[in-house]
Amino acid sequence: MTGSARTPHTLALAALGAVLLLGVAAAGPNAAPAQDGAIYEIRNYHFDPARFEEYAEVAQGDYIRYLREHLDIVGFWIESGVPAEVRGAEQDELGPANVTWVIRWASKEERDEKLPAVLGTPEWREIFAEVPGGGGSYLRIESRFMSSLD
Repeated sequence: MTGSARTPHTLALAALGAVLLLGVAAAGPNAAPAQDGAIYEIRNYHFDPARFEEYAEVAQGDYIRYLREHLDIVGFWIESGVPAEVRGAEQDELGPANVTWVIRWASKEERDEKLPAVLGTPEWREIFAEVPGGGGSYLRIESRFMSSLD
């Protein structure tokens, strides 16, 4: 960056641009087309690292199957073991999320109606009872609502 200052603002803009470009490139030509008004719920979980391997095994079974049957799941990802690259402000003691999944919704209203119904069924309660360490193993759950740029 010859002749330009590397301020936190310019670095943040450069990082955002890189993330957007990588996201578009990763989506590839087979990505689902943008839907007018659709929102994407990005759910990040900070799951107890001491129980994470157990969680990963259990999640690959009924968790993902049930969620895919009832929700428009874009993807479900878990920590790969490759260290996160974080720039800018330091993270808190929990560090980066180790579970991320994305749900496509027609609207926030649809989400507010449908998600509690899906997670409130007897079948889901039975599946969720298998969470290693119970609900307390979720050290933090973050949900963000995004719109597609493409």
